[in-house]
Amino acid sequence: MERPTLEDANSENLFKRAYDSYFAKDYIKALEIIEDLRFVQGNDRVCVNALQGQIIKELAKKTENTDVKVAYLLGSVQCVSIAPALSSMAAISLFTLAQQIQSVVYYKKSVRKAKETLYHLSVNVQDPEFTKKEQKAMVSAIKIAESRIAESKTRLVVKNCEQKEDVDTRKSEPDFIKGLMLYWAGLNVEIKRNFMKVSTAELTSYVEGLYGSEGRDALEQVLTFAREEGKWRFWMCRSCSNKFTSAEECKNHLDQEHCAKFIPNETKHMPQRISKVWSRKISIGGWEPVDAAAAIELIKNRLEDVKEFAYENGWSKDWPLAADEKRSKLLKEIQLLLVLFWDCKIFTCSIRDWVMGLTVKHFENFEVSKHTLTDCHLVETPQIICFCECDELNQILEFLKKIKCERDDGTDLVCRVVESFYCATQVKEKLDFDPQFSVLLLDKRLLQCKISRFDDEGTISVFDPNVHYANAHAQGGYILSWLVDNSSEDKIFRFPTPIRMHNLDIWVAVLKAVWLTCMTLATKYAKKWKLLDYDAALTAAKNLCISEDVKRRNLQKDQWTSYASLLCDTCEEHLRRDAGKSLNAKLFLCVVQDVFKGASFPTFNFLNCINVIREHKDLSDDIVIKSIDLLKLVVTKKVYFLSEF
Repeated sequence: MERPTLEDANSENLFKRAYDSYFAKDYIKALEIIEDLRFVQGNDRVCVNALQGQIIKELAKKTENTDVKVAYLLGSVQCVSIAPALSSMAAISLFTLAQQIQSVVYYKKSVRKAKETLYHLSVNVQDPEFTKKEQKAMVSAIKIAESRIAESKTRLVVKNCEQKEDVDTRKSEPDFIKGLMLYWAGLNVEIKRNFMKVSTAELTSYVEGLYGSEGRDALEQVLTFAREEGKWRFWMCRSCSNKFTSAEECKNHLDQEHCAKFIPNETKHMPQRISKVWSRKISIGGWEPVDAAAAIELIKNRLEDVKEFAYENGWSKDWPLAADEKRSKLLKEIQLLLVLFWDCKIFTCSIRDWVMGLTVKHFENFEVSKHTLTDCHLVETPQIICFCECDELNQILEFLKKIKCERDDGTDLVCRVVESFYCATQVKEKLDFDPQFSVLLLDKRLLQCKISRFDDEGTISVFDPNVHYANAHAQGGYILSWLVDNSSEDKIFRFPTPIRMHNLDIWVAVLKAVWLTCMTLATKYAKKWKLLDYDAALTAAKNLCISEDVKRRNLQKDQWTSYASLLCDTCEEHLRRDAGKSLNAKLFLCVVQDVFKGASFPTFNFLNCINVIREHKDLSDDIVIKSIDLLKLVVTKKVYFLSEF
């Protein structure tokens, strides 16, 4: 592809070097150079992101590890999702990602990006041949993606592709290992102990012979760091180059310094899990169907007695039961799903609130208010679900079955990748020094047995070699197994590797993947806040109707104001006060319009609201209140699906 030119001269020089490294297939070097271009803006930013996205995509093609491939693809998507000019690359990257993890989420996103690309191609025709080729690719992607979405029916569950186990090419015990074992067994204890001492001068000479001056300098840098810091390792933040002594310290730094802006300010905008008290009520309850007709009669005629019903772990044995096998089966299914959600740590308050809202609505059909249910302690327990009939129970089941127990956005796979790379950095053996730092002392436990625990600290100790190994038993041969063991070979690590380049590819990909997730969450939060504001306007409308009910107690029926007339007058008042320009006023007018038109979902259509409202001023109270309740239920459901973990 033809290389674009950056406007800034210094950036252009770096960009050219990155491009040259890319064409030389030295992708890590190219990524390292691009790190120095992270502050470019405008069109230069688009060009840099396009190259970075292409590099990460090439790395995805090279790797055989499925989880790592997904991390690369997610990183590539983020790089090219910021500008309309890159929508074609974004669409193909999203489509490839969707195919890789069979995710409906990314098939839908790829369709949106592909359609966005088709629009841009139609209004910005430059090269007819190129445009025709791009259009064909986008149409093909849309057709396949929409087919996959249709096949999914409700959802596709991410199937974690199992990694093929590396084939152990070693024979059980080759002859040369047997020979080594025999040779080792024949050595005396003193020779074995001396074998554990490694001269740093000899090691440096050996490394220089293998890797030249670059290798020697790298080793000397490591030895100097070990001598000055008393540790073998440190963690470096790629975003600001700060160094830390532990993974936890580095993680806290990332959370506090680089991720804080992505964290919503208010807890109510974050998914909140139900309490352990609620989980206990769900798991140990009887879940037997209640005789709803008899129970409602009790509530209406003997409310004071009902208020005194005894509850143990949220369940009362005082309610009359019904012998209903069909309802009993449905209730057990609901319980199993709710327990599963708790075990999977996805049981949010919004799930509970939606289910409880549906049951409260069921009671209202029999003229039992939420206030009365609160007095009966039923809104505090899942037992209220047992009052529902089969229709309501089937609605609850339909809702619960759409909830995803597994993420299909690749997040779990990325977490697994990070964990696998972290595990690759862990070592069990300690390396210490003599007081002069002239001799490396291998872990004396290797003379005795296999080491089971990891050394997470990497702290260096200083010993007199003769004293250190004096009491070391040298009867075992595990040192030889350790020396010839290939299972811990890290194919990612190459010595010598500049610190900036070590694991740079996966670091960039994972940070881009995290950023992509944050961008997605930001969009979800914005939609959720909008719906919560709409819900508040619905509540305000219903409260006006309730307040009118209170007034009617002291008025003749011919003096009543209808709900529709009351809501219309309130809208007129909003217009007189601020011409309906405030957000609250606009939302209220929009809500009343949706209620009067019997909308099945929020429209957020602010145009010509008042005229529609005036035309429907004669609606009956029943129609108005049913429309409000329907919209409340729909909004609550939508808010839940925007609150998934």
